[in-house]
Amino acid sequence: MSFKRKIATVLYALFLNMEGGMAAKMRRRISGLGLKTVDTGVVVSSVARFACGDDCALYHGTYILNTHGRVTFGNHSHMGAFCYANVLYGHLSIGDHVAIGPGCRLIVYSNHYGADTLVTEMRLEEDIVIGNNVFIGANSVILPGTIIEDHVVIGAGSVVKGQLTANAVYAGAPCRKIKDGWYR
Repeated sequence: MSFKRKIATVLYALFLNMEGGMAAKMRRRISGLGLKTVDTGVVVSSVARFACGDDCALYHGTYILNTHGRVTFGNHSHMGAFCYANVLYGHLSIGDHVAIGPGCRLIVYSNHYGADTLVTEMRLEEDIVIGNNVFIGANSVILPGTIIEDHVVIGAGSVVKGQLTANAVYAGAPCRKIKDGWYR
């Protein structure tokens, strides 16, 4: 790590939990993430493996574990307070105009199970792709390999796995389609 990056890391840590406009401005500038809003307590484990478009935000307490994985945000998208993304390996792709509610968990990389294999020795790594104009309700869980097409709404507390087709409303655990054609 370069000396300049070490200084930036120390300064970011100083401003990490401070309130107020000046602290927020310093977090945005120092973080190097290119975000419009970097709220208090936000952690991105690898800034080099994080990219975002215009006007994106990470709100209070969001944690993105992307040490070896990649996270990309489109334009005008955000993750609400206390979200968690496990992208230790793999890729999390978030489109334009995506609103991810507070407390959501997005899991690209996880323990797994198989015949005659210890669960602590087996891993699952499957990318998550979220299209444009998607709303994910609070406390939802998005599991490995999920593809969410454009214009999708997901109800709070849903557990999502598989492919969600465009222009529909989904909810539940497991997540099921409850309405078609909500968007024009």
